This record gives sequence, C-alpha cells and structure tokens, in this order.
Amino acid sequence: MHPIHVIFGTESNNSADLADRTASALGAAGLSARAIDMADFANAKLAEVRTLVVITSTYGNGDPPSNAESLHAYLMKSAPAMPELRFAVCALGDKTYDRFCQCGRDFDRRLGELGAQRIVERVDCDVDYEKPWKAWLDRLVPAMRALAETDAGSGAPVLPVELPKVEHHEAAPGTRRNPVLARVLRSRRLSGEGSTKETLHVELATELPYEVGDSFGVWPTNAPALVEELLDAANCDGDAPVSLRGAVHESSRGTGSMTLREALSTHLDLAHVDARLLDAAGSAPIPGGHALDVLLAGEKPIAPQQLVESLRPLAPRQYSLASSPRAHPGEAHFTVDVVRYELLGRQRLGVASTQLADRAPIATELPVYHHPAPHFRLPADDVPIIMIGPGTGVAPFRAFLEERVARGARGRSWLFFGARNACDFLYGDELRALQKQGSLTRLDVAFSREQPERVYVQHRMRESARELYAWIEAGAVLYVCGDAKRMAPDVNRALVEILAAEAALRPEVAAARLAALEADNRYRRDVY
Repeated sequence: MHPIHVIFGTESNNSADLADRTASALGAAGLSARAIDMADFANAKLAEVRTLVVITSTYGNGDPPSNAESLHAYLMKSAPAMPELRFAVCALGDKTYDRFCQCGRDFDRRLGELGAQRIVERVDCDVDYEKPWKAWLDRLVPAMRALAETDAGSGAPVLPVELPKVEHHEAAPGTRRNPVLARVLRSRRLSGEGSTKETLHVELATELPYEVGDSFGVWPTNAPALVEELLDAANCDGDAPVSLRGAVHESSRGTGSMTLREALSTHLDLAHVDARLLDAAGSAPIPGGHALDVLLAGEKPIAPQQLVESLRPLAPRQYSLASSPRAHPGEAHFTVDVVRYELLGRQRLGVASTQLADRAPIATELPVYHHPAPHFRLPADDVPIIMIGPGTGVAPFRAFLEERVARGARGRSWLFFGARNACDFLYGDELRALQKQGSLTRLDVAFSREQPERVYVQHRMRESARELYAWIEAGAVLYVCGDAKRMAPDVNRALVEILAAEAALRPEVAAARLAALEADNRYRRDVY
C-alpha cells in the first residue's frame, strides 16, 4: 500500500497529539504512516499523495489554524483534480462556535469536490474529542487494512512500504513552532477593591511586529509545586530520563530526551485527562479531575516514560492584544483573568494566568508568538465602529481606540462594556478620558450585579436600539469580542431583534441581514 500521510492543522497541539496517535495505531496495524505538520507539507506534492488522513482544528470563528493556512488556501483555490487520492478527515472544534469544525469540513468538502474518495466518513469532534476520535479511528484502521489487501491483490504496482519523506521547514521566529522571548515590563491589577475577580494588565517588551486585533500566544510552564505533587503521586523520580517522541513534540518547542521533571514542567498538560492516563494508572474516570487526581486514585504503578506518553501536550494560551504598536512601540499588552478555583478539596490554578500573576516578576522572559487576525481589523479611519466587549473582551478595543488616536482617525466609535460590578470596570479611567476628549464617541456600561435585576450588554444595546440601527445604516462596522458560550449568542440575538424591530423585518429576514453584514465584513467576531 502507498504510505499514509497523516497531516495535522493545529493551534494548541490537540490535533498534533491525535495525528501522532493515529499514525502509531496505523503503524501497529502493519501500515506505513507518519504524522506531518501541515506547515511542513509541500502544497504542490498533494497531487502525488495517494492516501491522506487530515486531522485539523478550527481557529476562531471558522478559520484554519496558522500552520494550516497555506495548504487550506491552496486546496480551496489552486489544487488540481485528485481522482486517485483516498482520504479521511477528523475535525476538531467547539460547538459553542457558529462554524463548528469549519476547517475540517472545508478539507472534507473540497477533497470530495476534487474527485478524491473518502475512506470513512468525517467525524466532527467537540471539545471532549477523545471518544469520537477513538470511534473514528476504530473505523479507519480496518478500512485502511482492507485497502492494503485490495492493493496487494490488484496486481497494480505498489510503492515500497516506507515512511513518507518530509521536508522540514524552519519556522520563522515569533511563530508557534519558533517562539521568541519577551520580557515582562510591568504588571498591575485592573480589578478594583471589593472585586470577586482578579484581572491583570501585563506589559511585555518585544520587537515582534503586530497589528491591532491580533493576539499573542504564550507558552506557559506548570507550577513547580504541582509538578512535585504529581511526581509524588506517581511515585516517580523527577530526574528519570524520558523521551518526547512524535509530531506533537516536534511542534511544541523541542523533542528528544530530558528529565521527567522537565517534561512535566514545560511540555505536558497536567489538567486534561484522557483514556491513556486512566488505563495506565488503573483509575476510573473522575468528573472534572486532573492528572493528579487520577494518579492519587490509581491502583497500578506507572513508569516515567509511560506517564509521559499518557499525558496530552501542554498548549499555548492566547491573549488578544490590548495595545496599539503606534501608541506603545516595542511593547505588547495583555488583559488576563487569573484562574483560581477549588476542585475535589484542592486549589486549582490556571497554568498561564497564575504564572503571569505569581511567577513572572519584572524582567521575567516568556516564550511568545504572534497570531495574526486578518478577520478582526479596523476599517478606514472615517468609518464608524461599534465595539461590544464585556470583561477581558475589551482588550482589543483598547487597542483599537489607541490606534485611532495615534492615526488621528475621525470616525465615530461606540463601546459597550459589561462586568459583574463597577469595581470590575477594566480600563475605566482610560475609557472615560478618551470619551471626554472625543476619541470615544459613546460609552455604554452594564454592571450585572449592581442592581436586583441582571443587566448585560445586550440590554444596553436594546435600550439604544434606534441609535444603534442608525449607526449600522450609516455604515458602521460591528465588533464582538469575548465569551463564545453565552455572551456572543446573546449579542447576536439582540442584534437580530434590533434589526427586526427597527427595519420592520421578520426575524428570519433580520437574521439573514445580519449574516449579510458578516459576509460583507461589517460584523466581525473574535470569541473564545
């Protein structure tokens, strides 16, 4: 049988992990397979491949992840017919997004349009992807073996069984596979006295170029105390040598041999648990449990290398940039909600957020990379903008306003901000000052718990429906940033209601009007 190319598109390494495990399962079945980063896959070679497995996530609201952008664009626009190609697709996504698994669906649809033949039907995996991926793999492996037997009995020439050759492309500095160090300049608490939240403003020194609307990824490290607890629970020596093997680690800052302590500190996810760790430790599933909980409850000893191979890779954390490079040359600013909570009698810590809060004093150097967001750019300087950003969703809008001030833009601007309480009014002093000087035309705030009834940004939007509609009719561009699960759908419904009421449209017509605004790049969302 022809060698099997298992290509992956990833932003947080989950697809890379599954690609590595898929290739291993195919190899264990006697087939030749290798996991390949899409960034290392030459587009023009696609027509020469005969057996292809695609495993890809989706970034943002339907975009390909950064390492898949080139291949995705080539496939959509330039690829020739491929009637001899056989393929299968595993798509990863999050059902809270409108365009769930869109990148994987794009690959599956376009390959079919080009004449390629599906080996098994595509699977669309939600955030908890382990079971659907395994069910898909259980169909894929025997289907691949059947193809190999058919190829062997057909009398057609068959390529020697060898791993596909990959031309490794050196990633440019400041990309996910090749982060650069940025130095912590300043950090201050944004949430005020009495707040139930801990929100930080963090400023880094960096020469990485970026535009407002973009984000930076931070490669975090696990807390040393947690690493030591996990080593004790596993009864493993932290100095034991282990090896990080496979595509997943080639795409996450290094590969090869290191100590178990280093692997747990900088390469492995100690929170999310999948079947590999449960099997290795002899533990039943623990609802909400982390790796430490599984090891404490486990009934089987686990070896250092086995522990490494039972954990997912540590993923980077992405933060929308809260600064304009014109206003702050050589700097990048983040807005960070610090995650701390109790679970099963233990305090749990957000990996990156508590690192920034507790373990990154001034002058600390952090590995970061730039993630562009071409779908979330400012329009021309004279175009009005409406920005809806509760909580840390205000971050890119601080950058937007700084950029417009630096450029002398004259377009009107309207910001809707929401939080639980007035003490959580992030950048409140700055925003009021911008409003006073005329750089922010209008500011509406909603503090949900300052009164008996809950008031959110969508309520403020409905209260100003007539004027909001007038801005839209005048050509304003709508921006939404923040929570994808509740806020973004609520805001979307409010916009449909406003369009329906103010333009006297049926709800379905108003929804189509909003969709048309999105297609025309006048309704842009960066939700997470």
